[in-house]
Parts: sequence; structure tokens; C-alpha cells
Amino acid sequence: MNLVRWTFAGRGKIRAYFDDFPASTVVLSKIRSYYFIRHVKWDETDPIVDKNALTQMEMIINREMETLDAYNQRRNK
Repeated sequence: MNLVRWTFAGRGKIRAYFDDFPASTVVLSKIRSYYFIRHVKWDETDPIVDKNALTQMEMIINREMETLDAYNQRRNK
């Protein structure tokens, strides 16, 4: 899975788009010093987003935003 693009959505949120789910929008929020997925605006033309895909998306975004260390050190993994 690759990140296609991302944009700031205001109030600490990011909208991200991934090649495996091209018609769906992933909304992430910042908590402490890393980003987590708030929700996915899923489109029926895309495959179902499973937990492994969500985790991979979070890791990709946190790597892009240079917050991967904080993400990996969070309490509830």
C-alpha cells in the first residue's frame, strides 16, 4: 500500500488517500505526538478496509509526518 496524497483538514486533522483504496478518504487526528485514524469515508467501489490495512495506513502517515517513533512507543498497541 502506498500513500497517494494527503492534505491538512483543519483542527489537527489530515485527509489521506491510498492506492489500495483510491475512492475512500481516510481521516486522521493527532493525539499527543502521533496520528491515528479517526474514521474512513469508505466508498463501495473499494475493498473492505480491515484492521491490518488501518494499521498500515497509520504507520505510513506517521512515517510521512516524522512521528513514527511516538507512534511505535504509544501505550495501547
